[in-house]
Amino acid sequence: MIRRGRIASRRASRGWSLVELAVVLVVVGAIGVLLWRLLPLAPQVAAGDLAGRELAQAEQALVGHVLAHGRLPAPALRNGVGVLPVDDLGLPERLAVRYQVQPSLTVSPGDEFRPLLPPDPVIDPAAPVQTGFVNGLDFCMALKGAEALSLTGMDNIPTAFALMHGGPAGHEAMATAAFALPGSPGLGDRRVLAVGPGEFASRLGCPDRVARAHGAARAAYAAYDVARVANEYQRMRAFAISVAEMNLENAETAELFAGFDVAYGVFLEAVAILQEAAGWPPDGLAIATGIASHVTATIQLGIAISNLAAAVEDLEAARADQLVAQNQLAAANTNLQRMDTLASGALTHARVLDEKGLEP
Repeated sequence: MIRRGRIASRRASRGWSLVELAVVLVVVGAIGVLLWRLLPLAPQVAAGDLAGRELAQAEQALVGHVLAHGRLPAPALRNGVGVLPVDDLGLPERLAVRYQVQPSLTVSPGDEFRPLLPPDPVIDPAAPVQTGFVNGLDFCMALKGAEALSLTGMDNIPTAFALMHGGPAGHEAMATAAFALPGSPGLGDRRVLAVGPGEFASRLGCPDRVARAHGAARAAYAAYDVARVANEYQRMRAFAISVAEMNLENAETAELFAGFDVAYGVFLEAVAILQEAAGWPPDGLAIATGIASHVTATIQLGIAISNLAAAVEDLEAARADQLVAQNQLAAANTNLQRMDTLASGALTHARVLDEKGLEP
């Protein structure tokens, strides 16, 4: 055991073998070759990343300008070349990125987005309302109108704006450089960012915001129509109250006349009895006349009592109908108030969305 340990210690003290050294040298050589090939590319990669970051920064600044002002900025001139207006966008002065844009997108579009809203019951119950807010939604409509327009060097492809970065050569090297589509062979190290109207509208959130504003306007009109139906129903219930009151008055009058008929029938009975009494001692003609008058009076009294009973029933029914009509009118008033509140809220919501525009 002692001998084997001594042999192992002697082997360990000899160091690396030639094979191990050869492997290490091969690995170090491979790494050196890779570094020799890749290190010259590092500045180009860094320059490309810088160009991409600056173009992305410029694009975000343009988006912010549209959200704040409802339009794109016009190019600034530097040595006769259109560049990004860094002062207006709050960007560093060194960022001299070439910039071209549709002229129609650099001016306020006016009130192009005007969803039709229902009448305002406070201002004019008969006149439809046209909103008048100028904001990003109007710019969305301007972008829609620019879908068929292109810019110089964009090969007739619809373009809202285009940015060009000089790449590793720097911004000042682009004084005479021409715009071309991104990825074109003639660009070289230059980087181009071209954004179409539809793409820019999507980045701004135009489809969603315009759809929401239009949907709110349609909902406001639907609520307005429901409120109109509720108003007509309330008017019908109010008319039903008038009819019920008129029926009640007629029933009360009928009861009064029926009572009078009963009293008159009683009077005729009394007259008939007197006629019969006047024929005593027996007088055939007088008695016959009295009997006939008594029969007639009895029939009239029976009819009067029957009419009185019917009049009482009609009066009770009229009172019940009036109570039902009053309850229906109260329910109609409550429903009308609720529908008016709903319509007013829907109209306010539609106005708020239009006034808010593209703001978060």
